[in-house]
Amino acid sequence: MQEQFVRLDEIRRGASFMAVVVLLMLAADLSVVAQEGPAMAADKWRPKAGAYAEPGKNFESNCDEGNDMTIDLGEKSVSGSEWGCKVKRIVDLAPGSLKVGMICSDYNLAQNLNPRDPNWETRQFNEVMFVKRIDDATISVQKSLNGKLKDPPWRAAYCPLKTQRAIAEATLRAKVEAKRKAELEQALKGAHPRDGVYAAAGPDFEERCAKFNDTVVTFSGKSITTASNICQIRNTQVQLPDTVRIDSDCTLQSPPGPDAVGVQDPDTIQDRKNLMFKKIDDKTVILWIIKDGHFTGDGRKLSYCSDQVQRAYAVQRRTSKQTKN
Repeated sequence: MQEQFVRLDEIRRGASFMAVVVLLMLAADLSVVAQEGPAMAADKWRPKAGAYAEPGKNFESNCDEGNDMTIDLGEKSVSGSEWGCKVKRIVDLAPGSLKVGMICSDYNLAQNLNPRDPNWETRQFNEVMFVKRIDDATISVQKSLNGKLKDPPWRAAYCPLKTQRAIAEATLRAKVEAKRKAELEQALKGAHPRDGVYAAAGPDFEERCAKFNDTVVTFSGKSITTASNICQIRNTQVQLPDTVRIDSDCTLQSPPGPDAVGVQDPDTIQDRKNLMFKKIDDKTVILWIIKDGHFTGDGRKLSYCSDQVQRAYAVQRRTSKQTKN
């Protein structure tokens, strides 16, 4: 009986040992699977973002002058001298090999294809580019022209770090400047009175609104019609967050009324600004007309006419344009 217990105990120890072996094998398999995931992801090679140029004696000068190519697939852009592309699709052909689908603007190509095309500046081309890794710093590139692969692949080497830093700094400055211009443009729009029909407050306000014969502001169409003048806007300048000064060519309405006020010729004014609007709120503005080189007095307070009047004026403008055409 004791011998049987000994054998049973050995069998149990043997079973436990086998269980441990199986668990270790499973753990090893899971470890391999876990390692394969990142390895597979690493196979999706991408060229380093930055400037590239053809290797050779002019390599560094071409890098510094930006004559060859800049690739940034992370930002979905590829560009060269007088051409630029927005990346739309990336296809992995093999480890270290890509096919890049792009929408491109190409100044020279557009002119060469059709010099008489009135829209050549905005013309876009569907292009494709093949990129292959040669080593850590060198790639092979083949780009189509007007959708056709006419030129053989060429080698491009990653430019020195000093060039990459200069490009990065220039890109940052361009982004800051673009943001500044966007903010300035927004400020301009905020200072401009709303386009539409205005009239001075008073007992006949609704009547003058309905006749469109007081003041019509059309910054989008670069024109302002006052009670006395028809003006074409040449340029505008925001003087304060709520004030816009205007350089305009104005003529008296025909026939001029008894109280008509002429607008001074901008050529006789130092800064050429002969009209000025101050925005009180979305429906109220003050208009000044320059006199003897100065904006004097309290100006003329104008209120935005009703939505019904604005719609009627829009219909009249459309009808007038159709009649002229």
